[in-house]
Amino acid sequence: MQLALAPGFATPLFLPAGIALAALVSGGARLLPGVALGTAVMSLITLPLVQPDLALPARLGAAALAAGTASLQAYIAMHAFLRWIDPGIDSGRDVLRFLLLAPVLALTSSTLSLCGLALLGVLPGGDLGPNWLAWWVGDTLGMLLAAPLVWILCGRPRRLWRRRRWLVGLPLLVLTAMFVTIFVNVRSWEWNQQMQTVQLKAQQASDLLQAKLSEHERFLFAMSSAINGHGLAMKGKDFQRVAQGYLARHPEMLSMSWLRPVAADERDAFERWGREHVDPGFAIRAPDENGVMQPVGARAEYMVATFIEPRGNRIYLGLDMLAEPSRAAAVRRALQSDEPTASAPLQLIRKDLKPGVVLLQAVRPPDGGDAVGMLLMSVQLESYLASVLQQVGFPHLVASIDDVATGTRLAMADDAGAPHPAGTLRQTIHFGGRDYLLTLTPTAAYVASQRGWQSWSVLAAGLLLTGLLGGLLLLSSGERAQIQARVEESTARLQEREARLQAILDKAADAILTIDGTGMLVSANGAAGRLFGYAPEQMAGLPLVQLLPATHGEAPAALLRRIAAGASQSYEATGWRREGVSFPLAVSVSEVELPGEHLFVAILHDLTEQQRAQERIYRLAHHDPLTGLDNRLSLNLRLDQLLARTRREGGSAAVMFLDLDHFKKINDTHGHQTGDQLLIAVAGRLRELLRDVDTIARLGGDEFIVLTSGTVTPDIVSHLASRIVEVLARPYQLQGLTVHSGASVGVAMFPSDGDDSNTLLRHADTAMYAAKSCGRGNFQFFSAAMNAATHERLLLENRLWQALEQDEFELFLQAQIDLRSGAVIGAEALLRWHHPELGMVGPDRFIPIAEESGLILPLGDWALRRAVQLLDRWRGLGLGHLRLAVNLSARQCHGTGLLPLLDRLLRETGIDPALLELEITETAAMQDPERSRELLQQLRARGIKVAIDDFGTGYSSLSYLKLFELDRIKIDRGFVKDIETDPDDAAIVSATIGLAHALGLEVIAEGVETQAQADFLRGKRCDEAQGYLFARPVTVAEFEVLASAAETV
Repeated sequence: MQLALAPGFATPLFLPAGIALAALVSGGARLLPGVALGTAVMSLITLPLVQPDLALPARLGAAALAAGTASLQAYIAMHAFLRWIDPGIDSGRDVLRFLLLAPVLALTSSTLSLCGLALLGVLPGGDLGPNWLAWWVGDTLGMLLAAPLVWILCGRPRRLWRRRRWLVGLPLLVLTAMFVTIFVNVRSWEWNQQMQTVQLKAQQASDLLQAKLSEHERFLFAMSSAINGHGLAMKGKDFQRVAQGYLARHPEMLSMSWLRPVAADERDAFERWGREHVDPGFAIRAPDENGVMQPVGARAEYMVATFIEPRGNRIYLGLDMLAEPSRAAAVRRALQSDEPTASAPLQLIRKDLKPGVVLLQAVRPPDGGDAVGMLLMSVQLESYLASVLQQVGFPHLVASIDDVATGTRLAMADDAGAPHPAGTLRQTIHFGGRDYLLTLTPTAAYVASQRGWQSWSVLAAGLLLTGLLGGLLLLSSGERAQIQARVEESTARLQEREARLQAILDKAADAILTIDGTGMLVSANGAAGRLFGYAPEQMAGLPLVQLLPATHGEAPAALLRRIAAGASQSYEATGWRREGVSFPLAVSVSEVELPGEHLFVAILHDLTEQQRAQERIYRLAHHDPLTGLDNRLSLNLRLDQLLARTRREGGSAAVMFLDLDHFKKINDTHGHQTGDQLLIAVAGRLRELLRDVDTIARLGGDEFIVLTSGTVTPDIVSHLASRIVEVLARPYQLQGLTVHSGASVGVAMFPSDGDDSNTLLRHADTAMYAAKSCGRGNFQFFSAAMNAATHERLLLENRLWQALEQDEFELFLQAQIDLRSGAVIGAEALLRWHHPELGMVGPDRFIPIAEESGLILPLGDWALRRAVQLLDRWRGLGLGHLRLAVNLSARQCHGTGLLPLLDRLLRETGIDPALLELEITETAAMQDPERSRELLQQLRARGIKVAIDDFGTGYSSLSYLKLFELDRIKIDRGFVKDIETDPDDAAIVSATIGLAHALGLEVIAEGVETQAQADFLRGKRCDEAQGYLFARPVTVAEFEVLASAAETV
């Protein structure tokens, strides 16, 4: 059907003609009824598709005619073929007769069938010539192409036709498919050329329609703006003048109206005004079911047509647009928008019109208040469509307009004739915030008039060439079959002799090859066939170099003699399997002298598994099993080699120590499998980034080493380290998860930072820790100062664990003051460390180390226990009213042991939980806002006070601040320090105090050192303060004396 020539009766390739010929030649005349029945059924199926308007009697007559002529042609062709052509078609004479008989025999069906169709009135006389030619060509090519293919399946002699499957059948199928594909593409090109004018005219029609409708939108919007600019007054004469002028320029429009909103209590006065200024019979009305305008009932509001143009539509003055649901919905949508708004398709008040659309524009006062009126246009799109098609000047289009949202057809223009089903073009038209589908289709008559012959010429020429090629292939295959028969006879004698030897060789476990003096295989046993991927019988006649490629141009016979002579006690070679895969072999050869023959017998043993085992052992010893990178052992070997070569040749080298950021968090959050996938992805990115000569190793965990040498300068290494940090910081897609990581990189240079591998690795590690301490996600070069800092860090880290056991930590207390009364109301607990060698160590030196080493959890628990003990003690000293604030670390906040510890301490001491205040930094709270929110709720539920420390230095949002259950906000000392001189800091502090009080929170300021700062805070109604102005951090004993003295005062 895709190849058929309009109106669809003839096709330039009709394979059933060839199938019928081949079937009758192979099966005899008894198959003739099947040919007739098949043709009739096919005709009855296809006729409704190509001629849907054809009457049933005409269809039956056409089907009977096609069946009769096809059967007659097949019968004549069968007798002609059996008389003049040998069934095998294996000679030049038979091929030539087949090629000449096919076009002569094809005249039967084409001539009789088309003449009969013309007499039946089914085929127009003007189409007789082209259809006859297409029919004759189709039957001819069908015989030339399809008959050989059918004979390949069932022709006689079977052996000959079976051998032609690939030599004849496959080329015919491929060439036929190729030329049909070319035809389809050329026909598609022809169709596109034919449709260019249609597409251009359709686009013009779409653009014209869009322009007309868009002009209405712009006019309504401009008119509403003009009304705004003239005091929102709309007079009847003004409206009449503007509307009549616009309607005169746009005759397709139905009407324009001015709508005015009227409240229920305004109705009577409005109707009196209307009768006085608009029309004596003016009233708020709506059409009944017969279309007669009737007064509407009482309602809360009305949207009334106050002015209407043209004059013929004034019978609808007073129309309430809210009386009918669809119009009311359009009005309400327009009132919610400042743009022109189109209604859904609705039945216009005039019953003689098809469904239309109203375009509404709300008119508002300049301050944007409620609408004071509304402009309305009534549009019936059929007139617009007719006008556009007339302007385009292309009378071959069938067009329609449908509302996209509802599917309602709003316009149809089908006067041009019946549409062609394959040429539909669709454009979306936008009007008043709604989309309309404009469908444009060329007429069938226009498409038929644009018929081209290029595609048919290409197809006919191509298929004819294919048929001629098929004849040549038949001739070639026939001669080849005769030659092959003679070859097979000789081969049988050779195979009989080889079978005896092969029976012996097949019993061997190793591969055994028998090779003649020229290097050709004489025989092979089953093991050899399995080894090289051949059937043993296929290996005879293969050259040895196809299985064992010669090295250094050595002839196969010379190689075999050398191995047989024992010049090489153990000879290993490379073998090639049939699929092109190489593998290692152990080869031994013996020379055998037989009567009239000199042979070599080669025994081959596959070494693949042996070498794989060796490679596997080496890889396990030198590579990381997860990432495939070098491991520590391989790294040490490569680094030693690199340093030795660099010393010998001069130059420098760089060792980069990489540690992934947030790897433990990713592992704990998403599981070890995700962590492994991240390590693999990092290894992949490093391979892509670095050179092949560079070394990448994984030490274990999330630590990697990169070695690079050659022309290495600090600038080059800086650029490379920067690229590594940048590449590894990009997001990772792992098993559907987006994971963010990064790397901190430490760099040690050879020879400036160390002369041996251990020193360079240690110094690169030190530089990496320096990079982490600078905020992660960066790189640092090693320096001597780092070495000293690292030594101190290691000293502090090692000593920290002993310090907790030996009670070297102490709580200092800094008083907190009520700014209104000046009274001491509590204290903040500050941790100090009495180091036996370094003396008093401040928290800024040991807290970061405790955070990294994990000691912060037991240290924080110690501080909480000590604070609760102090609160318990103060009850006996008369200080039971004092509050004590303790800082919580991020790890304590997000761990699981904090609440159980607090419950146990409160239960053991019985103190008032409200006297214990826990301070959480803003940054720690925002690491996991939901978990922090849950923790704060739990603390408040126990009666414990909660404060946000260092407020304003983190990255929290006001929304989370509102959700967190807090008691107090602590203003960071960085904002307090410059409130006397910096207006910005003063404004921030003032705003923070106001915000906190608005949320019902108290405010304490830290770092107050001057009286001016205290006065400013007191003036801004800050609740509490602490700082050197009031008291420095002191020991517990000193604070208790201070607090007791303040009580006596």
